Amino acid sequence: MKHVAARCCLIVLGLFLLFSSPYLSYAGPAKLKAAPPKAKVRTSGPTTTDLSPLKLKRNILTVRLEKGFFEVMEMMDFENEGSATIVSRGGAPTLRFALPRSSNIRNPRARWGAAPAGLDPKFLTSAGDELRTTEPIPPGRKFIVLLYRLEDEFGGIRVEKPILYDTPGFVVMPEKDHVQAQAIGLAAQPAVEFQNREYNRFMGVARAGTVVRIDMQAPDSMGGLGVFYVVGGAVVVLSLGLGLYIRKRRNTAYSAQVEREEILRAIASLDDRLASGKIGSDEYARERAPRFERLKELSD
Repeated sequence: MKHVAARCCLIVLGLFLLFSSPYLSYAGPAKLKAAPPKAKVRTSGPTTTDLSPLKLKRNILTVRLEKGFFEVMEMMDFENEGSATIVSRGGAPTLRFALPRSSNIRNPRARWGAAPAGLDPKFLTSAGDELRTTEPIPPGRKFIVLLYRLEDEFGGIRVEKPILYDTPGFVVMPEKDHVQAQAIGLAAQPAVEFQNREYNRFMGVARAGTVVRIDMQAPDSMGGLGVFYVVGGAVVVLSLGLGLYIRKRRNTAYSAQVEREEILRAIASLDDRLASGKIGSDEYARERAPRFERLKELSD
């Protein structure tokens, strides 16, 4: 069953790229233009404003790292299971897409990498982190590809992806050995090879109204952080060792100075006692000799 699931996943990815290959080259941030006030809708056959027949069969996110940015290709496999074309009701969107946000303090918002594939631009509007379309959706399958990027941060980022549609197949595929990622709440699956690149996989069921959280970081980001901790720890240890060494030397020098002064006072006292006749020359020499030797040791 795992091989069948992996094969289906690759087939879907291939179909996405087949239908959207003209749009996948990145050419700088895309500016999405608002739809005209009155876009003409041409449909044939029965129509409906009921959105319940519209199902999201799969939602796949591939993540690559390019020059400090996580390039995300989000691919959605919708199906209108009804027999009528779904049209907008009073300007309400027929489809909505929510861009993720990250924990990057300076640049938390996702940026468009290219115009969406599979959507008619004349029906598109953008409102903050949400993209909406009033495009009619005929019966059958509809493939949509969104390209956007999230800026990396030292130590990695946490990405929060709002879920707007139930889907039994929510898949996150970070590029192996280039993006370290963990999708919270999704099950890890065997890696797959796709377009000469290898991707890890995290799969699960996503419910509308929930938020999928993904922790992502560049491999050298954590490595640099580890080196930072090691070097920082070494500097701290060396600083403490040097401080203790200097303190010990200062204490030793101070103790020697105190002892030297005490010996000099003792020798001076012996000289006074000899001069006053309180001790003889033999006793004077016997007591003065060890003190004088110790004084020479302290002076060396």
